Amino acid sequence: MVTFKNNSVVARLLGAAALVIAMLALGGCGDIYGRSDFSSFVMGKSEQEVVKMVGKADTVDTSDPAHVTWIYKGKTFDFENQNKRDAQALVIFQPDSTNGKLKVTEVKFQS
Repeated sequence: MVTFKNNSVVARLLGAAALVIAMLALGGCGDIYGRSDFSSFVMGKSEQEVVKMVGKADTVDTSDPAHVTWIYKGKTFDFENQNKRDAQALVIFQPDSTNGKLKVTEVKFQS
């Protein structure tokens, strides 16, 4: 049996456990993603693969066919900034040099 001489240690452990549970609950929802998870789900993917992984974008900017931007609103959060939800995540597609099909080449987050 472990005994704690300082209640602050117990409080920190309980706080850490609560944070882990909250993160697991958010991760299981599927409608909000941490920045690194979101990026790894979409980088290098085709339009169809992105929809399959994170759903349809809220807005699509196709004004430049060589630089198509999908905008997701409120779908990501910044773990390093107290889990603050991002206003937008921009998923940028560009033609693949080998086959010309659009692939994600960059993801930008806007608070």
